[in-house]
Amino acid sequence: MERVAGIQTGGSERAFDLYMKARYLHQLHPGHGVTFATGTPISNTMVEMYTMQRFLDPEGLKSRGIDHFDAWAATFGEVVDTMEISPDGASLRPRSRFARFTNLPELQQMFRAFSDVQTAEMLNLPRPRLESGKPIVVACPMSEEQRALQQELVARYDRLRTQKVDPRQDNALAITTDGRKLALDARLLSGQSSDFPSSKVNALVDKVASIWQRTEAKRGTQLVFCDMGVHPTSWGYCVYDEIIEKLVARGIPKSQIAAIGDADSDAKKQALFDKVRSGQVRVLIGSTQKMGTGTNVQKRLAALHHLDAPWKPAEVEQREGRILRQGNENEQVAVYRYVTEGSFDAYMWQALETKAKFIGQVITGDSAVRRAEDIGGQELSYAEVKAIASGNPAVLTLAEADAELQRLAILRKNHADEQYVARRNLRDLPEAIARLSNRLSGLTADAATATAHVADPITIGKRAAAREDEAAVLGEALDSLPANVGQTRRFPLGMYRGLRFGLVLHPQFAPELYLEGATTRQESLSRQHHGPRAILNALQRLGDSYGATCDSIGKDLRITESQLRDYQARHGQPFPHDSYMTQLVGLRDQLKMSLSATAPKPDTEQPVADPLLKAFEQAEQIKALKSAHTIEAMPERTAKRRTSAEEPVTARIRQRTEAMPVSGPTLEPDAVPSSSVTCPGQESAPPALAEKVASPSDTSQPTSGAADSFFAPATYHQEQVERSLRRRQHQFTMF
Repeated sequence: MERVAGIQTGGSERAFDLYMKARYLHQLHPGHGVTFATGTPISNTMVEMYTMQRFLDPEGLKSRGIDHFDAWAATFGEVVDTMEISPDGASLRPRSRFARFTNLPELQQMFRAFSDVQTAEMLNLPRPRLESGKPIVVACPMSEEQRALQQELVARYDRLRTQKVDPRQDNALAITTDGRKLALDARLLSGQSSDFPSSKVNALVDKVASIWQRTEAKRGTQLVFCDMGVHPTSWGYCVYDEIIEKLVARGIPKSQIAAIGDADSDAKKQALFDKVRSGQVRVLIGSTQKMGTGTNVQKRLAALHHLDAPWKPAEVEQREGRILRQGNENEQVAVYRYVTEGSFDAYMWQALETKAKFIGQVITGDSAVRRAEDIGGQELSYAEVKAIASGNPAVLTLAEADAELQRLAILRKNHADEQYVARRNLRDLPEAIARLSNRLSGLTADAATATAHVADPITIGKRAAAREDEAAVLGEALDSLPANVGQTRRFPLGMYRGLRFGLVLHPQFAPELYLEGATTRQESLSRQHHGPRAILNALQRLGDSYGATCDSIGKDLRITESQLRDYQARHGQPFPHDSYMTQLVGLRDQLKMSLSATAPKPDTEQPVADPLLKAFEQAEQIKALKSAHTIEAMPERTAKRRTSAEEPVTARIRQRTEAMPVSGPTLEPDAVPSSSVTCPGQESAPPALAEKVASPSDTSQPTSGAADSFFAPATYHQEQVERSLRRRQHQFTMF
């Protein structure tokens, strides 16, 4: 899939060299050949996860048949085609991109198979505190020139919607880029614009000069990040040059100010970093690309300034990682974000926060949604541009309404899942209760029989054997049994405490001992040790454990009856927030139409209201509706997922270390595994099945067969993945 944006299928020589070395090391050391350490595994779009899987988990991709990107994209994404300008600018070509991602829980599980995620909050590293606990927003008003230019941007976007504009001449991405420039300074778009005293550049200069003077004793340093305006425009305006000139005019020596672009070699860059660390250079200006990764100048950093907003959340992470870092001598630092009111800045920072939150949820496994829109788009819609240009705060209300509706959608899906579980268990639990009741009655009768005949000698065949002759007589009976069987066969051997016992022989598996009266109980024997002494020991264990087994079945019965009452109470209940969700959807849709100025016209007899005024009224209605309806926050994942084979390697090592016994008794040759309880006509269930719960909300679980007949549909997709993972459980371990 070479035309999908965001994936470089051709790659580079450096990337291919790394890939070959990673594969070679993995062949030499399966499971621990190479380790990647990164703070931003996903920088802008979810398709980057495929690249990480290709380097670190190629066997996992191949075992699922999705090692080629086309197959991976068909499994986890939906691709749409749009038109874009070719690199030469003379023609158009189709461009494929991801519209949305699907099957996110399975994608997260695959990612966690080879990744061990540790966030800064988990590690609690010795980093400086952030002043006020979060980045400080410095709001700057728009000038009249900026307002006029922004209306021109809206008019350009309106022409894109209403006219056939050649994308080579104008397009949404070009308008968005110009909007970002305008938010920084009007002189980046127009040579006739003048210096606005309240602009972001002037606010930055004031703040930098103030901090420079306040931290003079410690020779505190500052970083200024600006990705736009690095080079002069055709009419000679350069943001970097103006910042330096104004800082010098405010009394900062020019020798203490530097731009990262002046260091055009690695040696010069390291020399510049040394000067910043020593305090000789106290203000360093640069872009994210040149001053992000690899810039270790945190020793004296007191403040960091975002003069503009980047597109990728990973770039924000890299910027702020320069100051919120170990080795900073300051106990408290400040991060400033400069925003021009009514411009693209507010939307840019909101989009970055949304992207970063979604990426963090996917990486840490906190997201429970199955579908989500991709986060890699770099252009604004017409409605967003219109709302930003209008300066209407309703755009923030719209974003909050969308987030609230997403949360309500998850709650409604969970409610539907609960209703499905309730219906299924109302059908299955009565049968399970009847089965457990019959089982308990039979076990109680067998327990009474075993107690009444506790002194009776064991009968083998028709011969009652004395205690000292039990092993010999039983050995003779065992010698008469066939060594191999073509199919599973049952061989009665005699009576023990008034109950019948015998052996079940299998063609390929170890034999099993059964003891039956009103019910049947079985215990597997060792393939190597199933002689008379092992059988006698197993009989004694089965005979002595009737009381404990009855207690266990009784507990399961009480739990199952309690679950049935709970499901009866929950069945048929409507979604409690259905009315609220319907009203919010209606108001949200009306607000969207008002913000895009495409709301349907009312009857001709009524006056036409101003769309912006209508948007304000609708935003107030949404706020009032939200305040009148409070819903519980979505619970965060507190328990680890059952990921079967795909569990982080560090967790597996830790579990093995904790489970390793210090010392233990030596087992006798005739030692036999623990017993299992089987209902008549029902085979014993695998232990993994007994761990599944009937509902995500259940806090108690049956401890035996009671849980084997009902499962939570909410875990259906995870169980599908787990079944495929068990086939490769011991094949590889990826970091």
